[in-house]
Amino acid sequence: MGGVGEPDWGPEQRGAPLPTLRWEQIRRHNLPGDKWLVIERRVYDISRWAQRHPGGSRLIGHHGAEDATDAFHAFHQDLSFVRKFLQPLLIGELAPEEPSQDGPQNTQLIEDFRALRQAVEDMKLFEAKPTFFGLLLGHILAMEVLAWLMIYMLGPGWVPSTLAALILAVSQAQSWCLQHDLGHTSIFRNSRWNHLAQQFVMGQLKGFSAHWWNFRHFQHHAKPNIFHKDPDVTVAPVFLLGESSVEYGKKKRRYLPYNHQHLYFFLIGPPLLTLVNFEVENLAYMLVCMQWMVSGALPAPLGIPLWRQKDLLWAASFYARFLLSYIPFYGIPGALLLFVAVRVLESHWFVWITQMNHIPREIGHEKHRDWASSQLAATCNVEPSLFIDWFSGHLNFQIEHHLFPTMPRHNYRRVAPLVKALCAKHGLSYEVKPFLTALVDIIRSLKKSGNVWLEAYLHQ
Repeated sequence: MGGVGEPDWGPEQRGAPLPTLRWEQIRRHNLPGDKWLVIERRVYDISRWAQRHPGGSRLIGHHGAEDATDAFHAFHQDLSFVRKFLQPLLIGELAPEEPSQDGPQNTQLIEDFRALRQAVEDMKLFEAKPTFFGLLLGHILAMEVLAWLMIYMLGPGWVPSTLAALILAVSQAQSWCLQHDLGHTSIFRNSRWNHLAQQFVMGQLKGFSAHWWNFRHFQHHAKPNIFHKDPDVTVAPVFLLGESSVEYGKKKRRYLPYNHQHLYFFLIGPPLLTLVNFEVENLAYMLVCMQWMVSGALPAPLGIPLWRQKDLLWAASFYARFLLSYIPFYGIPGALLLFVAVRVLESHWFVWITQMNHIPREIGHEKHRDWASSQLAATCNVEPSLFIDWFSGHLNFQIEHHLFPTMPRHNYRRVAPLVKALCAKHGLSYEVKPFLTALVDIIRSLKKSGNVWLEAYLHQ
């Protein structure tokens, strides 16, 4: 179990004292194939086990040589179950004189945030309302049926087809939100039920892989707005965000006219993300890129792991259902055109809604902040209303969602005043914007980053 160049202490022996370690020793173990991390002052060697981590090796690896206590609590519901997997990885504990976190961090903020989390647990804000999520699924299915009935009863003319495409796009957007809830295990108490339901929503209702989504999305939550750790902001050389603007300018890199990126964003950002980038990335993930969950057991039929076959079958069932439903009205070319139209409309929703809380915030390289500070630096909220809450899937409460990712979204309004009070106590930004301002700020941020690049490009 030991890392490179270190003794193999192995798991804690019954009754034997644990070796004590210092942060300067732990810092050396943040290399590919050699990862240590700290949880609740105990040190774990995850070097070999990371490939078996259900959330992916990258997710857990992003916390290498760090205190991952708050991330551990944020991502897992049943801590006693997860600790069984940690026990064989235990190699030591922090020396008594060592701080619980490495580097200059606000200890009082960390303590206050953990107290807040305990208070939230005592208020039972991590308990979901089945009726709320049942209605969400019901209205998604109703929209799918309504769109088909509209074409069936009114025919495939331009007006019915346009209305059907809009209804299907809204259904797809709401399916994103529901699978997102399930991926964060915030609906059912049993994680397995969440995962099975997510496979149905993501696969049968959307045509994507639930494993692919969790692989990329959990990295975003672990290290939001951090280059090479958050896939959502690692978008260079197409777009330059945050600190990458200066870096590209100083290095005289000009692959695109970045000072106009706020303009070409409208051409290749919202229209094509879901239709092109997600479709290609999702398919590649299912077919090629998913070795981190292969257990090494008996080979599956066709050489494809069983869980990956399920993802492929779920995705195939979506395309089969969609094409069989609409080919009788449009023929194959028309059905494919309807599919493209829905994906483009859905993609606009996805980009604007998911990025209005992040792109205008701080984006850069790893700062090794504590959990609360890192999440608050990368997120902001949008003013709530019944419509905005529904339309955005409650992602207008992005601050609360990032601090407590497994919390059911119907409880964000209740926890928001407590989070705001914590921020006020510690002088942290708790930004809430009007909806339209949040959308415009995406363009402003892209334009600002492009201008920063141009200035650095011309004057260095």
